[in-house]
Amino acid sequence: MADVELSPAIAGSVRSSARVALLAPPSTGRYRSLSATSFAIMLMMWIGLTGCGLWSPLVEPVFLPSPFRVAQTFVKLCRMGYQGETLGHHLLISLFRFATAFMFCVLVGVPVGLAMGMSQTIQALLDPPIEITRPIPKLALLPLLIIWFGIGELAKIIVIVLALFPMMSISAMQAVAAVSRRKIQAAYALGADSWTVFRRVLLPASLPGIFTAIRVSLGIGVTMLVGAEMVATKDGIAWMALSASDFLLTDVVLVAVLIMAALGYALDQMARMVERRVVHWSGKES
Repeated sequence: MADVELSPAIAGSVRSSARVALLAPPSTGRYRSLSATSFAIMLMMWIGLTGCGLWSPLVEPVFLPSPFRVAQTFVKLCRMGYQGETLGHHLLISLFRFATAFMFCVLVGVPVGLAMGMSQTIQALLDPPIEITRPIPKLALLPLLIIWFGIGELAKIIVIVLALFPMMSISAMQAVAAVSRRKIQAAYALGADSWTVFRRVLLPASLPGIFTAIRVSLGIGVTMLVGAEMVATKDGIAWMALSASDFLLTDVVLVAVLIMAALGYALDQMARMVERRVVHWSGKES
């Protein structure tokens, strides 16, 4: 069979269509089905390792309780609480610590990063202290923060802020730096003032990068919550897991870990939903 040679225009169109097909996201129904399948596979692996009373467990219950036992422990904790406090209290106090630190970083860190990206003077002033504090292990500062700010909530919130603030501010600065200079010059050439350029060009073009930093910060913030609740506290979901591990209450530890995992997943889904509404053009540019 003779080879058929395509014209450059047709070949380019075929390559473009193939590229679009590869980059196109799956439909909503298919995406949800794949996600449900992924969760089901993880659950089946968990059941397979623990036996769930149907066969001998491959892993001893003290190391990995069955999902049924963890579910029973969750119900018990909902009814009786843990260490004199309800499960809702532990969850709410952890949410308060996380949300306060996270919102501060969004409301302050992102504008600081935008200002650094727009002004070399501001960047020269603020970039050195941010870059110096960024590599410091934040958990190593926790005892010092407790000495400075006491054993209340402030020290725990600040240690989370110290982990998230540099990431959000630097990401916002880099998002501004990545905006095409030609777009900015074109806006000025059309008579736009500095505020209009920021509102119409810089901020919309920076939002995808900012939302990426927000989503990454959500996971890091939940992780830092564990460190924040390691010292000088007697409540919180992460503290509950750390306290239960001292008594080999693995089922309680898993309940707390799964609650934190569900919290992180739910917050990420919320961030994705907000991003789809606010940055609805992202990924649709030709």
